[in-house]
Amino acid sequence: MIEGRFKDLNISLSGNDVSLVLKLARQSHENYLIRSLEKDLESAVLYYLEAIKLDPSIPEAYCKLASLLWEKGQIDVDSALDECRKAMKIDPNSSVARLYAGNFLKAAGRFEEAEKEFLEAIKINKFFSAKPRIALGVNIIQKMQTSASNINELARGLYYFCSGIVMILWDYNSLRMLCRSIIEDIKLLSIKFNVNLFKKLKKYDQAIRIYEDAAERTGKITMFYSEIGDLSLEIGDYSKAVQYYKKTLESSPDNVVIWAKLTNLLQTQYKDNVDELKSCYNRLVELEPNNARIYYELGHLYLKLEDRFSAINAFRRSVEIEPSNAFYHNSLAYGLVQLEDYNGAISEYQKAIKLNPDNEWTSIVTQALGAIYHQVKCNIDAAVVAYQTAVVLDPYNVDAFIALGELYHETNDLNNAIDCYCEVIKLDPSIPKVYCNFGLALWEKDYIEEAIVAFQKAVTLDPKYSVALNNLGVVCLDGAGKPDEALINFTRAIKCNPNYAAAYYNKGRAYQVLDNKMSAAKYYQMAIDINKFTNELNEPEVEERLYELFAVK
Repeated sequence: MIEGRFKDLNISLSGNDVSLVLKLARQSHENYLIRSLEKDLESAVLYYLEAIKLDPSIPEAYCKLASLLWEKGQIDVDSALDECRKAMKIDPNSSVARLYAGNFLKAAGRFEEAEKEFLEAIKINKFFSAKPRIALGVNIIQKMQTSASNINELARGLYYFCSGIVMILWDYNSLRMLCRSIIEDIKLLSIKFNVNLFKKLKKYDQAIRIYEDAAERTGKITMFYSEIGDLSLEIGDYSKAVQYYKKTLESSPDNVVIWAKLTNLLQTQYKDNVDELKSCYNRLVELEPNNARIYYELGHLYLKLEDRFSAINAFRRSVEIEPSNAFYHNSLAYGLVQLEDYNGAISEYQKAIKLNPDNEWTSIVTQALGAIYHQVKCNIDAAVVAYQTAVVLDPYNVDAFIALGELYHETNDLNNAIDCYCEVIKLDPSIPKVYCNFGLALWEKDYIEEAIVAFQKAVTLDPKYSVALNNLGVVCLDGAGKPDEALINFTRAIKCNPNYAAAYYNKGRAYQVLDNKMSAAKYYQMAIDINKFTNELNEPEVEERLYELFAVK
């Protein structure tokens, strides 16, 4: 495997030239520290492995290789420490091994042990101990943040840190690294300055060309292609943004930030591209398996694809990771409703309500719970409690008031129904359906004039509201005794909805009251014909009325 990879790097190595391999390893490692390029990291790892293979007695290779593998996430801190101990066993006076061991111990929070290793490295290097001194200073200051400390410890930490900074002046390798880093930073600043200049001049094509040239010259494809993606997104060139985010991922396939940007862009601008969106979310799940938000978004995507079982699994995973997130419980409940698992949905809605992140939001969730109790479980008492809780949580939740009013109306609690409809009208006087419901409740209470006013208001708000027109006609016919006016409203209702069987039936009744038997018979028959498709009438009752028109008395 290693041999093949060396061929890919186009490096010619003699079989025993360990010094050259180690030099190339250091060079690649240094390049990685300055440029943060994945290819430099890979090269350094391969060279250090080859160096160990050629000469297992080089302590530096073990600890530096451990550092790189730990940074890649391929080994943990304990494994990295084992490699450093192996290096120290080979050469107890290896300051590099002591320095790296100290860094790993510090990363593990073992500050006392780390301090001993840094002090050993300082003792070994004496006046050329810039790096271990700086590391020890940082270690002491970090330790102070986790335990009781005093001013002497702070002074000690600052002493080592500052003395390390001073010693850089005669530490050639550190000074060279610092100079290279500064030069690299100056180049980047120059690129950013030129790009910002062209952006201000709105010459975006030139800005993108600068980034493309910089990516080619520096090898920082991930950095500059992602910048092109961001710039394209900023100016609304979404296709180019997608293109460059994908190019970025070709060079950095594990970059979570870019995957997230690409996913978000596809979600907002290319919603119909569900297969690619699903691939993005699945990749994010691989990279961040404990990110609940990703599972949450993936669940909604599966719902869009009507893959309900996968949606439920995704929502369940988000809840497992973050059980205190009410929004995840709510989405899981919604998904369970789609599968008609109403008991499971009730349980999840109750958990979301208990968490209550926000009264207004929780009011909507409580209303949804009430709807299940009302429409599915037929548990009227539980539904009333849920709807009442919804309006207590949010006194401006119009939909909850409507649902509660309709429930009262359905159970013939007309006074409470009327109170709810009145409350809705106070909050929002522009909903035709509420006036229609209000008018029906008033009609059932024998408040005829008030019912007519309510139905007229509904029709004023929506002149094509066939139900309100029909109900207005019924009140005019049966309550006010105005069959002519009723006919007008039934005719309008039929015009708005030609398949409204009840309107034909009521129009027939109006003609019957006016003693126009032929017209009455015509509309009764039309009502019967239409009802065969709509099933909204008691057909035998209509037929009986039709036969009575011409019965011999």
